[in-house]
Amino acid sequence: MNKIENLLWRAKMQKDKNWLEARNLLNDALEEEPTNIDILKTIADLYQSKKLYHKAIVYYQMIIVQNKEDEQAIFRAANCFLSLKEFKIAIDYYDKIKLPFPELLYNKAFAYSKLKKNDKGIEILKELLRYKVSSEIPYIFIAELYFTKKKFNEAIFYLDKAETSFGKRGTIFYLRGLANFQLHHWLKAYVEFQNAEKMKVRTPHFYRTYGITCEMIGKTARAVDLILKCIKILPFEPAGYIELINLYLNHNRTMEAYSIVKLAKKNLPTSITISLLYNKILENLNKKE
Repeated sequence: MNKIENLLWRAKMQKDKNWLEARNLLNDALEEEPTNIDILKTIADLYQSKKLYHKAIVYYQMIIVQNKEDEQAIFRAANCFLSLKEFKIAIDYYDKIKLPFPELLYNKAFAYSKLKKNDKGIEILKELLRYKVSSEIPYIFIAELYFTKKKFNEAIFYLDKAETSFGKRGTIFYLRGLANFQLHHWLKAYVEFQNAEKMKVRTPHFYRTYGITCEMIGKTARAVDLILKCIKILPFEPAGYIELINLYLNHNRTMEAYSIVKLAKKNLPTSITISLLYNKILENLNKKE
């Protein structure tokens, strides 16, 4: 084993235990051979693993200067730019790679979505789904992009495909419930949300939307319970309070609405909507007196 091989071996042994020592060893190696591709790749990968993306890019670019066809270096540099939210530059680097592969296509679609170019993101994800993908994530991603375009039936189509390929998932049930919710297919949404709940979906937005769905099919007691769960998780957000107050008012349950609006006023003293509801409820109570 020559000196460079020895330094590289020692650096690889140290990278998980003491990455700074690994960096020092690699710098020693670079002093001996400043254009050695193996050293440059190792130090670039080390910086990338530590999320020091700017530094990693410097070394990947040094590799690319020597070999413009080094697609591994190009891809990893692109991923660094993606992590730095330099989405246009990341796409430029991805475009330099001649033969695309699933991870590249996913990352490229993600970059386009961040640039609000969702049609392009969808186009790329459709190309990705021609490959044999190993998880439901690309299907969920394309469904989410269709959501942004309010194309809910298309979102359901890809969520169905995800379930067919990868089985039941809480996220699939939840998103399919949201799509049906947007389409006002209340019973379908209710069934999907029921299944999502069984699979431990527990977000506040889930509870609120599930609660509204229950109210739309006449399950008011269940709706109240679910929206209260939303409020418990997010006591300083107005949406849950507003939904529950309006539900109570729609059922002429003024005192219960008053109880919730007082709690909302305490937690959200600057909310204009809460203040308006508070005044409305006080007017209703004064009229009754």
